[in-house]
Amino acid sequence: MELFKMAKEAFSMRSKMNQIDKKLKSKIVNVEHKGIKIQANAKNEFISFIISEELLKEKKNKIEKCIMSALEEINKKVHNAMTEEARNLSLDMKKIL
Repeated sequence: MELFKMAKEAFSMRSKMNQIDKKLKSKIVNVEHKGIKIQANAKNEFISFIISEELLKEKKNKIEKCIMSALEEINKKVHNAMTEEARNLSLDMKKIL
């Protein structure tokens, strides 16, 4: 009987993880930084990356710095979104246990 209960809990956890995966994919994060626009989901999958024509007229070094800054910013936002979802999951798990 205990084995059945453990299997049921494992299935429930797997279902919950699939729900979280879907939430992370649907949660969109945007960054606009000095002529660069980046859009990613909370699974850290990039959706779009746009560099303005004005920025492309700048020197290579400046463009690279702007890209790095924009990537760092979106990485922080994605990390925060992931952390929020993990926190929600742990609260839900506490309710189950």
